[in-house]
Amino acid sequence: MKTALLGLSLACVVGIVQSCNPFSPDQSVTLGVAQLEAPATIVAGTPLSVVLTVELGGCKSFERIVTERTPQHATLTVLGSDASKGRDVSCPANYFTEPHTVQLDPPFSNPFTITVNRGRVSPLTATVQVQ
Repeated sequence: MKTALLGLSLACVVGIVQSCNPFSPDQSVTLGVAQLEAPATIVAGTPLSVVLTVELGGCKSFERIVTERTPQHATLTVLGSDASKGRDVSCPANYFTEPHTVQLDPPFSNPFTITVNRGRVSPLTATVQVQ
């Protein structure tokens, strides 16, 4: 029984050390976005829903969307991870897109601009009229 507990404890410690290893590569990436969908107009004081079509596949996976905003503008960045980054692994060739909705709450000035940061590719932008 003691041997089993010792083995389990050792396995847990090794798992924790590997997940916090300062020498392992940072696999964070800015994911590609194929499309930005936003309404042309909204009523002042109502939330704004935006749909981002995120590009995934291979060894890339979605983690979160970071929003930086002012009353005039929002910048969205889609973050994920790439399991092949810094490692010698092969990834499946299963590329696909996945929609993700972001809700932005008022206040909005007129016009309100949305920019999607796509890393090294030029950003996507949309302008929404607030009435």
